[in-house]
Amino acid sequence: MKPTHYFAILVRLFAIVLAIYAVRQSAFLIEMLRDGDVQGYELSFTFTLVSTLCPLIASALLWFFPMTVSRIVIRPELDQAFEPIGVKDLLTVLVLAIGVYVFYLTVSDAVYWITLWQMSQDSYSDAALYLGNDSKAAMLTTVIELFISLGLLLRARTISDLILKLTR
Repeated sequence: MKPTHYFAILVRLFAIVLAIYAVRQSAFLIEMLRDGDVQGYELSFTFTLVSTLCPLIASALLWFFPMTVSRIVIRPELDQAFEPIGVKDLLTVLVLAIGVYVFYLTVSDAVYWITLWQMSQDSYSDAALYLGNDSKAAMLTTVIELFISLGLLLRARTISDLILKLTR
């Protein structure tokens, strides 16, 4: 396989990630349609719609045209054939890539929740900041995501072996 093929695979994986993000963002759109606001904050319906549809449209385009994107990014002179890589090694790299992505999301969520928790402990303004059960559940989810991402990163080869055993 050539670099364009590998990059096309990464483009498709990124398309999946964008689709998942669009599904997460759709919660705001549904809340806007249902309540007219998002968590009590007035937002533009157009902004909410665009922030949901743009990742979804980009995901669809990347999913259906990965080779086109790959050929645009990788110059023809760099598109030389690689040595074949084993299925197990490729699967390990993919598990590591997913682990890195989940770790990135977890760290960004952790920073958000730590900041919010710190703000609720101190009084930065006249408005009281209260962390309800839903916020505490989201914090717990972030901790669980951290363990999952570390498991993917530290046990990528074991996970790829397990996946290969399950598919045979």
